[in-house]
Formats: sequence, structure tokens, C-alpha cells
Amino acid sequence: MPRLFLEIGQFHGDRARLDVAQGRYLKQVLRLRSGATCIVLDGQGRSWQAVLDGEELRLESELPRSDIELPVVVHLACAVPKGEHWDWLLQKATELGAGAIYPIVTERSVVQPRPEKRERWQAIVREAAEQAERAILPVVHPPQSFYALIATPPPGRRIICTARGLRPPLTDSLPAEALTIVFGPEGGFTPSEVEQAHAAGFTEASLGRRILRAETAPLVALSWLGAWHEGRISHKET
Repeated sequence: MPRLFLEIGQFHGDRARLDVAQGRYLKQVLRLRSGATCIVLDGQGRSWQAVLDGEELRLESELPRSDIELPVVVHLACAVPKGEHWDWLLQKATELGAGAIYPIVTERSVVQPRPEKRERWQAIVREAAEQAERAILPVVHPPQSFYALIATPPPGRRIICTARGLRPPLTDSLPAEALTIVFGPEGGFTPSEVEQAHAAGFTEASLGRRILRAETAPLVALSWLGAWHEGRISHKET
């Protein structure tokens, strides 16, 4: 059944108004007609089975809360890699359960992300979330500097992933209700950035002995977190 994320402002009582792009997608791409059913989500955990009714959707019944989301809210702050790697990272991070994504600029960043691309980035995340049957729609925040991010980080435990030296594994920071994890560019963080992160309450963590690419490290972190939590759930069930 097709899944569609809507903005909160599109919901009005037991109906939801489609925007032009959403109406075109349902009617022209999927070739749905009035009376067809789909699932609509508010991006914050609630979802409904709905019926297409002209330019609107009629909400028939609210569905049970999804249990596929990670039990920890993961805020990913990533130096933007070159080329199409950033689009790929947005897509895969969404599939793996990221709660929010923050593009940042570090001292060694090559790419200077442009704020006007944020709408396109959010569209990539929305499509990936629908495909992965997510109930939560991750938000791609406006680009900012590394120092701005660590000065006012999202709530939760604060982690900076570094590539060399003796550091505890990321999973040592669990359990936690929320994590902010910061990832650097291909050249890594400068000593000054790591020092400032420590001063801001961030602790260093390792993702293993191998040196990972900028677009790979966040996905490894999410995979570790998913495996850790899935393992705990499986252990409780047995």
C-alpha cells in the first residue's frame, strides 16, 4: 500500500489536503483513482489508513504505532562529502534509522554546502523514509559550522567519532535516549576541533580499527546502534 508523509498543516480533522506534487504522484505516477487506499503519516510517529477523495484524503482509521524505529534518537552531524556521496548518505542514513541530520562545515571540509539545497535533501530523505516504511521523518537541518553545532548541540549524549588512537567503541555510550554523533571529512578533525569538542562535553568514540570514508562512517555507526538494540530485543524475547 502506498505510503505518504504529509505536513502537520495538511491535516484538518478527519481529512488531509494533498499538495500538487503529492496529488500528481498518487494519480499520475501510481495511477490511483478516487476510492483507492493508502497510508498517510505525520512524520512524528502517527499514521492512518486513508482513502483518496478528489484532491484530499479521507482518514479512515489510525494505525498502531510502528515498532521499527530505533529506541534511541540519533542526531547525525556530518561533514558533507564530495559529489553524489552526500545524497547517498542521506538516503541510507534514513533507511538505517537516523532521527535528524545536520550538514556541517569543518576546518578540513572541501565541500561548502549551500542552504538552498536543503529542500532537495529533505525530498531525498522523505522518499527514503517512505520506502523504508519509517514512521518518523528525519529532518535535514540547515548547514552550519562545526563550532556552531558543538556550541548548541541537540539534547542527549554527545559523541565525536575520531579515526586514530585508543578510544572506547561507540556502543560503550549505550544505553541512551538520544545521541548526537559528529563525523568529520575525509581528512578528519583537527586537534583544535577535537579539543573544543571535549570542552563542549563531547566524548570520543571509535568505529573500529579501519579507516572509513566520510560517507561510510555514519552508516557504520547506525548499523552498530541498530544491531545493539536489535540484539537486546531478541535476547529479551527468548
